[in-house]
Amino acid sequence: MRKIKFKGITAVLIVLFAVMAVISGAFAPGLSVNAAEDFRLWRQNDERWGSEPIGGSTIRQSGCYMTSIAMVAAASGARDTESFDPGIFARELNKINAFNQWGGLASWGSINKVVEEVSITSKNLSFTSADQSGKAAEIKKCLDEGSYVICNVGGHWVYIDGVIGDDVYMADPAKDEILMFEAYRNENITIYQTLKGKEPYSGFEPLYDPRKEVEEGTVSVPDALKVSDGADTEKVYKTGEYCCKESNALVYAESGSKSRSVAVLSRGNVVNVVKVSGGFGEIKIDGRAGWIELDCFGASNNKVLEVGDINDDGVSDEYDLAVINEYLSSLDELPEGVSVLTESEVAAADINGDGAVDNTDVLMFLMLVCN
Repeated sequence: MRKIKFKGITAVLIVLFAVMAVISGAFAPGLSVNAAEDFRLWRQNDERWGSEPIGGSTIRQSGCYMTSIAMVAAASGARDTESFDPGIFARELNKINAFNQWGGLASWGSINKVVEEVSITSKNLSFTSADQSGKAAEIKKCLDEGSYVICNVGGHWVYIDGVIGDDVYMADPAKDEILMFEAYRNENITIYQTLKGKEPYSGFEPLYDPRKEVEEGTVSVPDALKVSDGADTEKVYKTGEYCCKESNALVYAESGSKSRSVAVLSRGNVVNVVKVSGGFGEIKIDGRAGWIELDCFGASNNKVLEVGDINDDGVSDEYDLAVINEYLSSLDELPEGVSVLTESEVAAADINGDGAVDNTDVLMFLMLVCN
């Protein structure tokens, strides 16, 4: 059963704040792969914690940084994966109001308050090298000194698992690839941070060898990363709704090749794929056809949600109101055919059930929570 949080004077304050937010756009909104017990398979869009609020957002939308730090806590022995995960970490941080309205940490020092053995030991550091080899050497130097490293790959943070030669192995909160410089462009990899854990960094063993051809009996790939149970490992895509997993995903004019780009989608953007050709999907943007690389997107599960509980956390509260407001703001900013909500989330945001989400639904939501 859905729970309503607001009562009494709290409701009045929320109403006043929300009305101001509708006018000013102050609210920010609050992506699903199953996490395995290995912390390197934690994903911010995991259904167990993706909807967990962090400030005015959710782990799914803005949790790459805190998920990467949660990996440091597990890797260093400060926490174990049986009693700790990104969802638990977020709830502990929420208790001390550690997040800002956009889902970022208001203070780096809050990490040490929740997991006392883990602390951020550097500000954002810029790589002094411009090429992959130099950046890999800089990261390895930090690791050899016992520090843990997280890296910004272009508006998105990942945990550094280790370095072998010029290959930097990562655990990415958003996807399953493990070679950082193959998953992300070198020019976008410019910033990193170092962290101290309970035990110093002491090496790693890759989840699997990405350099080997994946054949039965050749390389052991974790079950959570396997595409299928059969010998054919080619991914099979279907038409339907997809959510962007990348910071920047290009929309191409043609299918089957990286031709001229006609648009750029951001993480969390939702599109409808009407046709599939190999690893590409056709979408419609402002009435024109474009093609996306489906490997950069995740299929929406379109779970039926309770009206008002848009982020599916079992509670209708200010975070759901933030999502409605962000959706309304996006209507004037995003082209036709691109949304910040899935179809099921839009349905849950349509409080009065008239088939459209607008300011009337904001007022109806306020009446819902106040009652």
